[in-house]
Amino acid sequence: MGKFLSVYGRGGIWMTKLLALSTLIMSLILLFMGEGTLIGALFVGYFTAALCCWTMTNRMSGAAFDEKKAVRQFRRGPFIRFGSLAAILALMAKISSSAFFVTIVGYFLFMFLAFGCLIASRLRKSDEN
Repeated sequence: MGKFLSVYGRGGIWMTKLLALSTLIMSLILLFMGEGTLIGALFVGYFTAALCCWTMTNRMSGAAFDEKKAVRQFRRGPFIRFGSLAAILALMAKISSSAFFVTIVGYFLFMFLAFGCLIASRLRKSDEN
């Protein structure tokens, strides 16, 4: 996790705080709607997005100087990301359509926060230089 958040710099701390706040808000919304059982589906969406972000982070940091590693990770990365996304979404669709949509919301919420914090961190870093 430290390797994952180190790519974001101080944005990783903001991402964690924003993710906790948005999880609280989404959980309260689901509880007020009477769908408290779908909170787990939200975390499944977070897990799927974290897996996708981790493979991209691993590719950026681990293969930066080794051409063979970079080529191998470039070839298998999309299969890991899209394969896991398709498998998890197919499983959630079999459970229920509500679980499917909450998982998608969790996935896009995590990705939005991850890339937003990454961009903000990089912009702040470029302003310091």
